[in-house]
Amino acid sequence: MNMNHCAFTIVAKNYIGLGKILENSLHQHNPEIDFYIFVADTFDEPQVRLSNNVIISKEVLDYTDEAWTDMSFKYNLTEFCTAIKPACFQYMFEKGYQKAIYFDPDIFIFSPIDEIYQKLDNYDVTLTPQIAGIHVDYHGEHPEWTMNVNGIFNLGFCGMRNTTLSTSLLSWWRKRLNDNCFADRSTGNFTDQKWMDWIPGFLGCEHLYVFHQLGMNMAPWNFFERELFSSADGQLMVRYRTNDNPQREDPLVFIHFAGYDYQKMKQGIISRKRIEDLKEYEDLRLASNIYQKAIASQQELFDSFIEQPYSYACFENGVPIESFHRRLYHGINEGGATHYDNPFAVGKGSFFEAIRKKGMIGHEGGDRQNIRNMSNLSRKRRMVALLFKSLYLIMGYKRYSLFLRSLYFYCRPELHTFLIKK
Repeated sequence: MNMNHCAFTIVAKNYIGLGKILENSLHQHNPEIDFYIFVADTFDEPQVRLSNNVIISKEVLDYTDEAWTDMSFKYNLTEFCTAIKPACFQYMFEKGYQKAIYFDPDIFIFSPIDEIYQKLDNYDVTLTPQIAGIHVDYHGEHPEWTMNVNGIFNLGFCGMRNTTLSTSLLSWWRKRLNDNCFADRSTGNFTDQKWMDWIPGFLGCEHLYVFHQLGMNMAPWNFFERELFSSADGQLMVRYRTNDNPQREDPLVFIHFAGYDYQKMKQGIISRKRIEDLKEYEDLRLASNIYQKAIASQQELFDSFIEQPYSYACFENGVPIESFHRRLYHGINEGGATHYDNPFAVGKGSFFEAIRKKGMIGHEGGDRQNIRNMSNLSRKRRMVALLFKSLYLIMGYKRYSLFLRSLYFYCRPELHTFLIKK
């Protein structure tokens, strides 16, 4: 055990195999680094066999039962996994590690990560920006406003050193994520990530190192600016795809394969199941083919827990919990008038009973529908436009403009608790 260096990821139990594939890619280039998989989930079966580096988060992180229940209900899977990230760093430091790196489970390591640990000799925190170059004429597939909402840094990666300053920072971060780790554009939140926009102001350049190496945290949202190529000795390298920044060539260290369809990768097909509107540049196949083959060759490992259901996906009677339910519950708690000790319960006086009486149960699949897969979207938009045009004719200009501004106060599910309050 190397008590100086460690790395970790956080998954629901169905993605333990994906975390193991990340681990194997790390150890191929960095065999000396201790790696851990935190599972933000529980097992019903008492005899499940897990390797020593797989940690059931609820059993080791110092959350009260009340806090764990509250967070696991009000947050969706992604929000919950990211909400416990500061506590996982704290746990690693309490174990005695001096440097810890977090990687999202859908990351793959292509070369040694020694430089990250070296930077942590002199800095408390290391981060990577979503986009590294200055693009006066921006041509990224993600609109710039979404980058503003999502945050300047991508928290699929974060490195920290165990110092007094990082200890204070983790306490600050953890407290905010206890109740504000939603992906909510209306409030400017994007899980744990957006909070890190504060870090340059807190730490300055003396304690924070921002990697601008193009080969670190290459991802779909920055593919437009980064091009892969093979050097003369066969090493994968990255350079700017465009000419609007001074050219540089960096080794490929790790890629964040966010949104890829891992089930299809097992069949030899490289595709995405979300962010499908982003371009798949031909040069990316130099790396994506390697990742696809790693998943296909470790298919048994990937599938080892893939059928395991997420423990916090349903009420106690098996009815799926939808995002609107989670946020409505959060709004009830924010209001303070009603408190549910166990929001997963279904008996008399439960949160489930309150929303069932209002017809909010039994609409399975609602969470799977979004603006990307909604049918006849343009027609629906025209119908909404006609509705608003009618309102304008009824209200007139002044009242209509005030009405539009007031809609902001109803865009969050938390603000609709009046639907179930007595």
